[in-house]
Amino acid sequence: MKHDGFDERLDGILVRAAIRLQERMRLAYTRGNLSAYLNRIGLGQLLEPSLLARGSLLELQDEAVVALARAIRKARLRGYLKDFLEQINMLELLEHGKGENLPKPSHKHEHKAKKKKSYLKMVEGENKRSAMSAAEKRELLKNFKVIKT
Repeated sequence: MKHDGFDERLDGILVRAAIRLQERMRLAYTRGNLSAYLNRIGLGQLLEPSLLARGSLLELQDEAVVALARAIRKARLRGYLKDFLEQINMLELLEHGKGENLPKPSHKHEHKAKKKKSYLKMVEGENKRSAMSAAEKRELLKNFKVIKT
């Protein structure tokens, strides 16, 4: 079979897609264009129009995740999963699970890699506060009020 183990990967894709959809829906809801976002990615047609009209985030999240899972399974069965994920801007979900079965590097290699990465960076800049004159410092402190207790 060409896609050996893909059904297990499909479960992971469904979970990550649901999480990503909920995050994007929250962002669209705060911006005030949740129904427009769902229509743009094609899930608006799969949901009830009354739900879209109400615009309740909690109700729409549950229904949208179920509709997304149904659409992903349908796309997988019909052979256009990659195109569907590209349409909803989640194509990177396919590449996420591919490298899980690769051998891990040894502890020696990890230690060398960590050791090479640790170094100090010098912070370059000017201490503007110390470069100020006494008059400029007094002018700056006028904006702040000292509260003594």
